[in-house]
Amino acid sequence: MTLHTYRLCLALSLIMAGLTFLPHTSAQNGPSAIPEGSGSIIQPVSWQLTGENAADLTEQVRVVVRQFEGAILVKDEKDILVLSLPSAKLTDLHQKLSALGTLTSPPATDEHRAPTTLLRLRLE
Repeated sequence: MTLHTYRLCLALSLIMAGLTFLPHTSAQNGPSAIPEGSGSIIQPVSWQLTGENAADLTEQVRVVVRQFEGAILVKDEKDILVLSLPSAKLTDLHQKLSALGTLTSPPATDEHRAPTTLLRLRLE
């Protein structure tokens, strides 16, 4: 394992721990929610997608995520998906997911734009 890969895995682990133990509101999507030192690498974002059938919606989201180069499904649970993807693809993903249901996300800002986004997607 290279040093770069080790650092990326460590940063992802820290953010996953933060996403697991912190309350998840849109107010926490700013720089204060990022573990110290990882802010230049990864930015956390939370979205909520509401559709008619949660089971079908989950599978449809998985199909959409597979279409994005560089997207990695980090956590796949009943009603929560966490994925890592290049921040440049976030707008395209937002458009594709909006076609599946009602997508709620905080207003986009270009402030603190890290190259990678860790997206927590709640499905309802």
